[in-house]
Amino acid sequence: MLRPGIQKPAEQFPPVASNLKDSVRAYERSVITDALRVNENDKRKVAKLLGISLSSLYRKLRELSIEGFEDQPMEEHEAEEVRMAGNLN
Repeated sequence: MLRPGIQKPAEQFPPVASNLKDSVRAYERSVITDALRVNENDKRKVAKLLGISLSSLYRKLRELSIEGFEDQPMEEHEAEEVRMAGNLN
């Protein structure tokens, strides 16, 4: 038995997804949306914070269907950065 204060009621834990893939997607979605909120939707800052490229962030926004971001066009400077990153690989 755990000491008092260490135990958490079951309702405090997030719901368990049906499989690992769904759990990972839900976690990624949560991390990305929280980072966008905290960084006032500055995608460049969010990508840097998460340790991913800007193009990877945009791909995740599309793949995870994060509302308000999946169809949002890139700013020209962001598009240029993504194009340059593609040329480096």
